Amino acid sequence: MHTFKRGFFCSDLSIRYPYRECTITVPMLLLLMLLLPMLFVAVVEVMRICKRFRMRLYLRNLWRAEATFSFGFVATYLTTELAKHAVGRLRPHFFQGCQPRLDDNSSCSDPQNVDLYVEQFHCTNPNLSIRQIRELHVSFPSAHSSLSFYSMLLLALYVHGVWRGRGGVRVLRHVLQFLLLMAALCVSLSRVADYWHHWSDVLAGALLGMTYAFLTAAYVGDLVRRHPRSAGSHLPASLSYSHHLHHHHQLMADNNNSPASAKVHFLAAAASMTTTTPLDDIQDSDVEDSREESEVSHDSHDSQEEEEEEEDDYKAQLSHPSTPPSDLTHVV
Repeated sequence: MHTFKRGFFCSDLSIRYPYRECTITVPMLLLLMLLLPMLFVAVVEVMRICKRFRMRLYLRNLWRAEATFSFGFVATYLTTELAKHAVGRLRPHFFQGCQPRLDDNSSCSDPQNVDLYVEQFHCTNPNLSIRQIRELHVSFPSAHSSLSFYSMLLLALYVHGVWRGRGGVRVLRHVLQFLLLMAALCVSLSRVADYWHHWSDVLAGALLGMTYAFLTAAYVGDLVRRHPRSAGSHLPASLSYSHHLHHHHQLMADNNNSPASAKVHFLAAAASMTTTTPLDDIQDSDVEDSREESEVSHDSHDSQEEEEEEEDDYKAQLSHPSTPPSDLTHVV
């Protein structure tokens, strides 16, 4: 692709910074923002179905997650490269790397060229190859910034979708999301510190990466969709039937005005207490996959039959109320 050759002012100080080696090289960027996130997703997908591990289900979920991540990564990279070659902004170390001279063989250090805008020039640094000279013209936007923010923000949204919980588990999830975003920020700021990008290049790259992360999560991976839930769905699936049963026994105890109502309340409160771990939250979060399992469908069918039987017994007791004793002589 042809790179736009942008001119410059000889008095422009923003392109006269010294040359420095990159803190985060391109191989390091691919390792941190591509390979490690894909490995992280593969491990999380195992944790989600480890109790009912099925290789076919795991491969299907892994393919869906990895394909979503890769699609957005490639789209972000192509958009960044297109903008780089179309804009052709000079890097902060352009002068030291290029050592430009005008076509009349004069330089910007000559007094007559101090305020001159130069469009026709050539680089005189013999240590630069043609590819390195082209690299001096592709500062905007920052590819390190766009790819870093895309990968880390999409991972943060992925963690938010598969890792659910309360209390300490929720805090751990937010801490992990914060660390992911801080990693992207550190990579982006290193480009400014190394004089490879202007601050506006990094900002534009970050906005581009975040935009693609949100679009990929919302319309490709469907990570931000909220599944509609019925009333009482805030309880874990294993406690949904016990919750209905507790409510049924509580109504019976209240209607019969029996002294065992306090005992029913105590037992129901004890049954409603549960302890969860981060692994359990990851495993229980995949509602769609668990519904597709035949075991879960049989269990839910059995629980519905038992609940209907309980409701029928309850209605039968209400239809035949207990008769009061005929001998009332002992009542004062």
